[in-house]
Amino acid sequence: MKVVEEFLAAKTGNDADCEDGIVVTEGFAAVIDGATDKTGRKFRGLRGGRFAMLACADAVRSLEPTADVNATLAHLSVTLAGRMPENLGPAERPSAVLAIYSQAHQEVWQIGDVCFWHPGLGDSGFWQPKTVDRYATDLRVAVLQAELARGADPSALVRSDPGREAIIGLLRQQGIFCNNLGAGEWAFPAVDGSAVPPDLVTISHIPSGVTELVMASDGYPCVLPTLAASEQALARLIAGDPLCMGPLRGTKGVVPGNMSFDDRAYLRLAL
Repeated sequence: MKVVEEFLAAKTGNDADCEDGIVVTEGFAAVIDGATDKTGRKFRGLRGGRFAMLACADAVRSLEPTADVNATLAHLSVTLAGRMPENLGPAERPSAVLAIYSQAHQEVWQIGDVCFWHPGLGDSGFWQPKTVDRYATDLRVAVLQAELARGADPSALVRSDPGREAIIGLLRQQGIFCNNLGAGEWAFPAVDGSAVPPDLVTISHIPSGVTELVMASDGYPCVLPTLAASEQALARLIAGDPLCMGPLRGTKGVVPGNMSFDDRAYLRLAL
C-alpha cells in the first residue's frame, strides 16, 4: 500500500479550521470527516468536528495492523469517549465519519458518508448517504426555490440562507439517530463515543485485481481517479451552483468568503 496522492483543504481556506483528516499506517488507510459544528460548543478549545476527527486519527494510528472491523469500531469509540466530557446527550456529542481500508482484510469499512472508488465502480464512487440529510436537503431546496419564485436575488440568498435556517433545528437534533438501531430508516453510523452497531457499517471487499483505491470525504461530490480531475469537477460545480441547490444539492451552500461548501479530503492509494 503506497500513497499516490493525498490532499486536505478547509472550506474556509484556513487549514486550522479543517475538520477532515487522512491517516495512513502500516495496516490501514483512512479518510475522516468530522461533523460540522452546529452548537458553537468547543472541546479542549476545538470545534466538535475537528476534535472528533483528531481523536479518530489517533485511534487509527494505534490500531494493530490485523485488527478486524469490530475491534476497530470499539477502539474508535473508546478513544473518543475517553476525551469527551461525561453525560453528553446525543445531540451534544462531537462526531466523525470514516472510510477505512484494511490491508490485512482487503476491505473498506464505511462508517458513515465517506466515499471510496476503484476501477469498476463507475464514475463517482460508492456512497452511504444519510436519510436525514436527504430530507433536510429537500426542505432547504424547497425554501430556496420559494424565495426565488418570489423574486429574491440569488446573491442575497448566498449571503443569508433561509433554507439552512429552516433545517438547522433538525440538523442539531439528528444526533439522536446516530448509532440508534431503534430509529429505523433514520439510523446512521458515526463515531461519537457511543457503540457503533456493526449492522450500520458497510463492509466492501476489494477484488484482488484492483491496483488503485481512492477514498474521499463528501466535500468532493465527484470522486474521480485523480485529484486534479476531482478538483476540476468541484470547481466547475461550485461556479455554476454556489447555492448548492442544483448539481451540488445539499444542506448548505458556499458561504461568502469560503472556498467551498465543505472541507475536503482526498486519498489515492496504490495497492
